[in-house]
Amino acid sequence: MKKKLPVFLFSLLVSAAVVQSRDAIPSELRDANDAWFTGNYSVALQAYLRLLKAPNGAQFTEPIAMQTGEMYHTEELSTDARGQRLSADGKRVAYETGALKTPMIRVIETVGAHKLVAEFSGTGAVLSPSGKRVVYLKLTPNEELSKAQTTLDSAQGIARFAAQQAVNYFQAKHAVIVLRDLAMQQEQQLDTAGLLKTTLAFGADDETVYFVGGRDGDARRNDIYAVTATSQPIVVTDADGFKAAPIVAGKAMLVALFSASPMPRAPTPQATPNRGPAPGGQPIGRFGIVDLATKKMQVVNGQFPALSADGSEVTYLTRNLQELSLMLMPVSGGAANAVFKTTDLMLAPSFAPDGQRLIYARRSKDDYETFIVGRDGKNEMRVSREIQHNMSPRFLSANRVLDVIGEPRHRRAWLYDLQSGQKHQLFHNNTVRTISPEYDWQVSPDGSKVLIQADRNGDTVSPERGLYLVHLDRKVTKDELIARLEKNLAAEIALHTEGRRLFAPIASEVQRAVSQASVNRVYEYQKLLFDFDSKHITRPGNKQAMEYLYETYKSFGYEPVKQCFDVRNAVGGNTCNVYATLRGTENPDLVYVIGSHFDSVPAGPGADDDSSGTAALLEAARVLAKTPQTATIIFISYTGEESGLLGSREFVRQAQANKMKIVGVLNNDMVGWANDHRLDNTIRYSNTGIRDIEHAAAMQFTKLITYDARWHRGTDATAYFEVYGDIIGGIGSYPVLGNPHYHQATDLLEGINHQLVVETSKAAAATMMMLASSPSPVKDLKVVSFDGKTAEIAWTASPEKSVKHYIVTYGTDEKHVKQVKVKAANATLRDAKAGMMIQVKAVNARKLEGWDWSRVSLPASTAPQH
Repeated sequence: MKKKLPVFLFSLLVSAAVVQSRDAIPSELRDANDAWFTGNYSVALQAYLRLLKAPNGAQFTEPIAMQTGEMYHTEELSTDARGQRLSADGKRVAYETGALKTPMIRVIETVGAHKLVAEFSGTGAVLSPSGKRVVYLKLTPNEELSKAQTTLDSAQGIARFAAQQAVNYFQAKHAVIVLRDLAMQQEQQLDTAGLLKTTLAFGADDETVYFVGGRDGDARRNDIYAVTATSQPIVVTDADGFKAAPIVAGKAMLVALFSASPMPRAPTPQATPNRGPAPGGQPIGRFGIVDLATKKMQVVNGQFPALSADGSEVTYLTRNLQELSLMLMPVSGGAANAVFKTTDLMLAPSFAPDGQRLIYARRSKDDYETFIVGRDGKNEMRVSREIQHNMSPRFLSANRVLDVIGEPRHRRAWLYDLQSGQKHQLFHNNTVRTISPEYDWQVSPDGSKVLIQADRNGDTVSPERGLYLVHLDRKVTKDELIARLEKNLAAEIALHTEGRRLFAPIASEVQRAVSQASVNRVYEYQKLLFDFDSKHITRPGNKQAMEYLYETYKSFGYEPVKQCFDVRNAVGGNTCNVYATLRGTENPDLVYVIGSHFDSVPAGPGADDDSSGTAALLEAARVLAKTPQTATIIFISYTGEESGLLGSREFVRQAQANKMKIVGVLNNDMVGWANDHRLDNTIRYSNTGIRDIEHAAAMQFTKLITYDARWHRGTDATAYFEVYGDIIGGIGSYPVLGNPHYHQATDLLEGINHQLVVETSKAAAATMMMLASSPSPVKDLKVVSFDGKTAEIAWTASPEKSVKHYIVTYGTDEKHVKQVKVKAANATLRDAKAGMMIQVKAVNARKLEGWDWSRVSLPASTAPQH
């Protein structure tokens, strides 16, 4: 056996390797990398392409590929996938797709052309170890389930919770477990003895199916059952309590234990979201280990259990007062042994392929890092030194580790090479600007493939998530990389060019306004907000912050408003939004809103979440106070975001009741974390026009480097999206929610880059100037008639007073676009073709175009349009 390096020696070797590799970097590549890190992507991409196209360019393929995107081939298996499961041999994958109420299961091969093995209606599919069989839940037609689904389809707000629980219950009641032979495409229904049934798992023998089952209304226990094609279900968890999430390895099963039943409850006429604890309850600090040979379950005190590959051992964590122990225990019986003990927090231990080492996440100062230790507790080795959390480490092979870095709503897979000490991001969408959130990672047994569920297009708003297969044994070629970079360069140049064109009529006045932004002012706002400590609605700091914001807006020359509303658990029984209005000079009835929430979680002052956004908002309000735009701008500081978006929902409720014409919204949240030396943040948007205006504003008037993701879930922008639709933009941290102090007492002022907040404020102010000076998107665009050659289109005239004409574009593709200008709110389009995309924008007297296109497609047929 190879002797393992002590941690200090490993660190020295890695440091030496890094220094040596840096010294070996040619100056041209070093200069290109510098441009890349400063956000000068056009310059960087041009330099990378020169290097790759040079006679010796092949040597740069790998470092440039890692810098700009993926190094390994990635294949898209589906644009809409959930519940994906690899077979034990890694050669097949089953996943669910389609609408939730009519789900389809697909089984495809992961090798070759990804042949479709089977497709059928169902949910919860699991492949057998050999990949030759699949077991799933078949949703049989049923009146109770149909009625529950109809209720869910129409339910709104909090009522959806009870409606969803009813659907879950009737699915568990009426679904049948079906075993399908993938070679013969024959199915057999398994006997479940009238039990409610949920999560499925396969035994190692390809024959036995396990499921989570329970008796209707049993408040004492549920169980894991085993069933085959020739037997009735047998209980394999012989103990009271609530069990879920069975995981089988060899002859052992790992079972999660919970405080309440995981089985859905039968709906009652009085069912409400407040009717007791939700199904599943909470983990109770124990888990079960089942010996499948004897059908006996041992209950173990511990957390984060993981089985060895052969199922002979389990590793887990135990706590005694402030001390955590990393444990090893044989499944077949025998004492558990402590590998080591520590006062540090730990997470997610698991085994190396040979079982001789353990890998885990361990808290090091502010965040979790990845560590490896021998099963004897010796030679602990630190693998990572990241700014964000390393949350879910696992071995791919003896010398390769996959880890997932970041916060729950945005994590990314990284690959660590234990021999060279190198690391790089594993998965990417190979674009410069768009972030690709990842959600699930599964590894083939030989470590050569990683299955990843992700929003590769950066769209987290739509429910569809893609499924991707990364081949760790296939690197991108030089020619493939060149093609990728040329595409990126063209997109980057187009983004810059179009942004300069759009801002040109007002560029000088935008520059004058944003040049007033002050780091000192921003720090002052943040320090005063920080001194109020927690600004949660249940803390005195909430009221103190309200008063401060009111007086600060007033000092800028506004007449601010406290928009107060009752909240039972708030200090004094109520809490207030605070907002200031910059009335429009020409179109005062059209309103643009820019906001940030000022409250924090109860645990701490929330310096980043969201005093940083509040400071950026205040400075934007200050620099624009004497520069009114043609439309009205409202600067609003929301309360109660951390208590359920209370402030934004109240503002939108009143705006809707008062028929306020809100046409655009920016929401900035968590914009100041000092993650590194870079001044970078993410545009979080629903509207692509606003997204591109924000990119242009950042590029022309700030030092900010901007990325983007179509995302507004769980933010104050959500309330506007639900009522006003696709009018959302704004800025948040990069990567999305990347601050390791998120919602912690350690979210302190010293973690804030105040220059970053200033640059974000300048980008927000510039964006608001552009939006409020430009025509809003035209409404009600429609095709009046189309005879196959000529199309008549019409729309509602723009509400802005200074609109002079409209631009209409139409064509078959980007290279064949026709453009016409019209003064009336209609147009006749010659040489139109079926399926063409038509776009319309208004243009005002200052030659400012509308900030987003309105779009409609010509129909595929020439039938009369209505």
